[in-house]
Amino acid sequence: MTSRDISLIAKRKVRNASFDLKRLVEMSWRKIVRAMVSMLHVYLCFWIIETGNVTLFKGVLPVSFISGAFFLNFIIFALFISILYLIIGNDYLCGVISISISAVIAIANHYVVLLHGLPLSFQELQNFGTALNVIRGTSFTLDATVLKILGLFFFGLFLLAGKYILCKEDNSTWGDTLWKRLIYAIVAFGIFDMFILSPVSKKPESILAWSWREVYPTYGYALCSLESFQNLHNVVEKPEGYEVADIPTLNISTWYTDERPDIIMILNETFYDFNVVTDLETDTEYLPYISNMEDIKKGYVVVPNIGGGTNATEYELLTGNSNKLINNFAPFNVIDMKDGLSIVSVLNELGYETTAMHSESGSNYSRYRGYEELGFDNIYFEESFKDLEYYADRVYATDKSLYDNMIKKYEESVAQQTKDEYKPQFMYLLTIQNHGSWDQNPENEDIIHSLKDYGGATSALNEFLSCMQTSDKAFYDLIQYYKNVERPVVICMLGDHCPSFAGDVMDMDMSSDIKEYNLRRTPFLMWSNFETGSDSWIDSIGTVSTNFIVPELLKELELPRPAYYQYMTQIAPEYPVLGSGMKYMDSEGTVHLYDEAPIDVTGYFYMEYNNIGDRQGNIPDLFMVPR
Repeated sequence: MTSRDISLIAKRKVRNASFDLKRLVEMSWRKIVRAMVSMLHVYLCFWIIETGNVTLFKGVLPVSFISGAFFLNFIIFALFISILYLIIGNDYLCGVISISISAVIAIANHYVVLLHGLPLSFQELQNFGTALNVIRGTSFTLDATVLKILGLFFFGLFLLAGKYILCKEDNSTWGDTLWKRLIYAIVAFGIFDMFILSPVSKKPESILAWSWREVYPTYGYALCSLESFQNLHNVVEKPEGYEVADIPTLNISTWYTDERPDIIMILNETFYDFNVVTDLETDTEYLPYISNMEDIKKGYVVVPNIGGGTNATEYELLTGNSNKLINNFAPFNVIDMKDGLSIVSVLNELGYETTAMHSESGSNYSRYRGYEELGFDNIYFEESFKDLEYYADRVYATDKSLYDNMIKKYEESVAQQTKDEYKPQFMYLLTIQNHGSWDQNPENEDIIHSLKDYGGATSALNEFLSCMQTSDKAFYDLIQYYKNVERPVVICMLGDHCPSFAGDVMDMDMSSDIKEYNLRRTPFLMWSNFETGSDSWIDSIGTVSTNFIVPELLKELELPRPAYYQYMTQIAPEYPVLGSGMKYMDSEGTVHLYDEAPIDVTGYFYMEYNNIGDRQGNIPDLFMVPR
């Protein structure tokens, strides 16, 4: 081989080496771009979901990009996408599907919060039928949040299209990349397990706390949804430190009156006083009758949720149990209430005829089953209501027409009694008139108008206040009817929650805890045609959480009540708000974490858990009506 041949070979090797280096650089550049787009794809899914998670409520901010919560959410999204990639086997198709799923969830969650007041969760999926019934009164608009979600969605498709063009030479089949995809999924799950599931997890032990409005934006939708899913397997949460031996003992009152008045309890849909959150000014008084009725007692109730969750309020009202121990579930869906303690079981024991009425479907929140398990003698749903009336174009029956139906059932029950027979009546009515949305009527049908401008919420506020005035007149007419009834009657009415737009109307010069408290605070009204006990919680306390209403009512009427309810009335003056979440309120209006609660507060939750969660250690005497 000559020196010339050697030189040619050397030059050829140099050219080949340069070509290989060029290919290597080109391939590395493509892989780097592909990896960066993949990371951006994960973040984009997170961003889309959080855009839907941040509602139009004032003061709500998204998860910080530099927070630990962002990192944990990113891990969850990365695991989800890696599993999707493992199954599909196509990088680009996986991207399109995951971006589409994120956009659908974000838009759905946005509208669920606006219309229902609560975020979309695994628990709420059980109420899919209820959601379909609510949709009939709803109109959907493409607001700024939805347009932003759609913009991010199309931006994601643009990125994926660019990624496809750069890497379109990859002709790998599903089986060719199986091991690579499997490794990605295993690594993603390992990181997920290390940072979220393991005992040394960076995730807080419990994040679904006092207010979803605080925790969902703070910790992110994915992280909160993970905890929601985990709670599906833990319906009733055992209080920390619970032991049967630590349940408080108390002296039980055994003196009661022999009087058995008829009791009418009305849970009024979205009956709310905006004066607790803003200095409301209107062209006409929106509660003229109630404001000027001197023979009714007026207080406030702190309900479990903001802007929705009627079934949670129902459960606390009828049973005296707090929703704190049941992890944000819709109670009638998951709690077995058969033979359990409630106002229904107490009054049945005392010889009452008990009736439940609601003009909507009994399938909503599983009310068919719930009312039956509570033990109501008579249950009436939509098919039993006659001659329903409606306010202009709104699709929900008026309070007045529901009260008329209730009065007919009351008269029928009383008429069936013989002259010498007296069977007291308990009638529970859940209304529907004021349900959202509040854009169903043309503006010329509004009879109340705000003199202040609340931006986009003003129109909804006007329709809502107009509905409230019709509720006001209906309640007045109901009282006038029972003033002419010779039997002793007591009527109680409270709101189930505020409207979902209340946060947009709220004045912002309040602490976050007080904002939460006032958004949960609904009016409570009580009237009777006879003298009740002078020791009324309305006069001495003024505001209690929903679970205290029945124990306090039975006490005021001097009716027999179980030890559990007696204990509640003993602690109510000092600790009047023991609701759901991680915080309670004392008599001074100070909010505390349950972690710092004294024995009187923990004693209540020990009793509640013994009632609904501890089947083996249950103490029947705590929940029986004394004789």
